[in-house]
Amino acid sequence: MDKRMNRFWKGKKTMIQRLREHPTAVFFGLTFLLSWLVWVPLALDHYSLLPGRLNAGIVLVGRLLGTFGPAASAILVSRLSVGKPAVRALLGLLKKWRVGWFWYAAAGLVFPALVFVVAAIYKLLPGAAPLPAQPVSVANLVVTTMILILSVLGEELGWRGYALPQLQQRWPALKTSLVLGTIHTIWHLPFWIVLGELETYGPGYWLLSLVWVLALTTYLTWLMNNTGNSLLIAVLFHWSFNIVCVGFLPITTVIPAYLIFTFLAWAIVIGILRRYGPQKFIRLPTPG
Repeated sequence: MDKRMNRFWKGKKTMIQRLREHPTAVFFGLTFLLSWLVWVPLALDHYSLLPGRLNAGIVLVGRLLGTFGPAASAILVSRLSVGKPAVRALLGLLKKWRVGWFWYAAAGLVFPALVFVVAAIYKLLPGAAPLPAQPVSVANLVVTTMILILSVLGEELGWRGYALPQLQQRWPALKTSLVLGTIHTIWHLPFWIVLGELETYGPGYWLLSLVWVLALTTYLTWLMNNTGNSLLIAVLFHWSFNIVCVGFLPITTVIPAYLIFTFLAWAIVIGILRRYGPQKFIRLPTPG
């Protein structure tokens, strides 16, 4: 019995030691595991590959629950690899609100405004079909806001709160953004299957989504690096964009508009790169 217990504790110590040696890899693996455990069955149900069909309400709840994977993984890995102070530090990033009005505007206004700019440009195209604008009501706004706040917190605590600082210890800001954006896109695939994107648009749509997510991820890295890793700013960016584009004016569901949006997003990012450089996305003072 004592030998079995010794082997158990020895194995447990080995697991914790490996976690501490490779916390970022463990974070990504656990994030995919937690989210895909929810989303993959939903994707199978979408193609009628499960016995029976899931209730629509269960599918909606499952879509939301899967977005908590990054946050749960970040908290768990922080707790096991470093301890409670790391969890407090992670959650404390949400309290960083003294960042200057410019960064609030950059986070909360630029991309929502860009959605309307894209819509205006799209309408100028010959034969442009009407955009699928959603009706706006107080009840719809309240429900959408609550759901998006929860899902955005679930994502950003992990992607920006944990993964971004970890990766930037190893790579420059631009490379970090491209790697993180690629992983983020792959993580979304079962979720997008549940939305019916594959049969509606084909796999080429996902490649466009990758290019688009890379632009948004790079922009978010710029925001984080210039606000002392303020998760509040990252959440504001993600929520304000989603409330407009996902909740009420889903221009990404219309391919020509999506292409315009992606082009303009990258134009903004390239402007940031030219001004701030690819290393840290922080403009250093001119010597002299």
